[in-house]
Amino acid sequence: MSINKKIVILAVIGFAFGVSSCKKYLNVNSNPNGVQVPTVKTLLPAAQLYVGTAQGVDLEIAGSFFAQYWTQSPGASQYHNLDQYAPGQDAFIYAWNNLYSANENFFQLYKLADSQKAAPYMAISLLMQAYTFQLITDGWGDVPFTQALKGQYADGHIVNPKYDSQATVYRGILAYIDTANVLLAKGGIAPGADDLIYGGDMTKWQEFSNTLALRIYMRMSEVNPTMAAAGIAALYANPTTATFIGSTAGDDAVIKYGYSSANNNPLFAEEVGLQQYQNFVASNSCLDTLESNSDPRLYLFYETVSGSSSFAGLPQGLYNGIPYTGYSFPTVYVAGDAQNLDKTTSFNSGNAPVNFITSYESLFLQAEAAARGWSGLAAGMDDTLFYQGIQASFNYYSAQLNDVYGTPITTSIYNDYITGALGAGPGAWTFYPATGTVAQKVQAIIVQKWFAMCGNQGFEAWCEWRRTGYPNWFTYSVSSIVGNTFPKRLTYPSNESTVNSSFPGLRALTDKVWWDSDPGDH
Repeated sequence: MSINKKIVILAVIGFAFGVSSCKKYLNVNSNPNGVQVPTVKTLLPAAQLYVGTAQGVDLEIAGSFFAQYWTQSPGASQYHNLDQYAPGQDAFIYAWNNLYSANENFFQLYKLADSQKAAPYMAISLLMQAYTFQLITDGWGDVPFTQALKGQYADGHIVNPKYDSQATVYRGILAYIDTANVLLAKGGIAPGADDLIYGGDMTKWQEFSNTLALRIYMRMSEVNPTMAAAGIAALYANPTTATFIGSTAGDDAVIKYGYSSANNNPLFAEEVGLQQYQNFVASNSCLDTLESNSDPRLYLFYETVSGSSSFAGLPQGLYNGIPYTGYSFPTVYVAGDAQNLDKTTSFNSGNAPVNFITSYESLFLQAEAAARGWSGLAAGMDDTLFYQGIQASFNYYSAQLNDVYGTPITTSIYNDYITGALGAGPGAWTFYPATGTVAQKVQAIIVQKWFAMCGNQGFEAWCEWRRTGYPNWFTYSVSSIVGNTFPKRLTYPSNESTVNSSFPGLRALTDKVWWDSDPGDH
């Protein structure tokens, strides 16, 4: 997919585990007079950065195209294959490799931490393995899991790991979370600055654990609602697991980046590697809806047309035969401005964060659990949580909103938005159907989640669209070469089909994953 996909990871460890069919090899770049030995404090940030790179580049790009936030700019050509729904077999090879490299590091971290009786590191390792394996299986479907990460002789030397069903992977990662919860209660040596997500705050890691479990159960809502309902009810019944991300300010699970070229947001680093061509422009599917809803977050996610105060997007995939200029680009706040043209003294594409789980995602998950009657919360809490989710999105971007509007931002913009004072009127996706059906409530929740994730959690938004079918106004790409259908999974990399003797065979981009049970094409 890219001429520069191997984003340089900070040199925090003396070796990295390469991934090919989950085989391991030792790439030694060390002082010949000494041996570099991994420690828990070097393995943890290295592994987290691998996930940040995969999620911030390939998964964000593909997710933002398939969730119809972005489409190919007429002035460039890097991602035609995504709009054509025809990515090559190796379009996502670096995401696959980075995610498995991350989990190999987390796996080794667990063993090392176990030998040192460092329960907090062990817990974080299991939680990040669960999180990363969910990304992998949600993207590719059946994947190596039970035999993965065991390529070293000490771990069994399994070099052709079998592919497990998604149901097996989901059961496995839920078991990881259960074990992590036990470890979180033990205490012990905890990380500090080497934990790039929470700085060693184990209370926040418990919230992460609970929210991740809620996300996993909710993903099963259509394919196994009985298990999903029971799992969510158990979360809420236990005081330890009933507190989620969003309970306090700033507990979003993110990796933050800086202004230095050695510590830039990985998507911006990718754009720099592509000579800063502006490949992304606004898709009308999202831009037009934000405009019609008088949503002030429009200015956070998209730039106005150069020299203008208006916005202009493109129908998905319409990049041929039209002028190269006159369109809205994604902003620096989501690392989407390749040339940093709208950077300010406070923000640019290089220091945009990569989001793992956000407060607004968590609150919308809680709202859906309540709307379905699975959480045991009092009647009406789905309504409350829905609006808390919207407000959390505004709060997350409060500094950026201040930057956009040039005045201190209070709750007034949020209040004006939900009451319709900004022009759209209540009911344009800001009015919660408290007396409506479960389907109507879920639709309102997912649409608002989709707005909030524009360009900053593109892969998760695409997953939620596949699960629920909302928003239900996506258009087929104008440049699709596979007909009137939508992408439903990522393509397996070629090294799996050529090296792993357990490879089960290629799957089409349009083949649904396990939990996507919609009988139609949304």
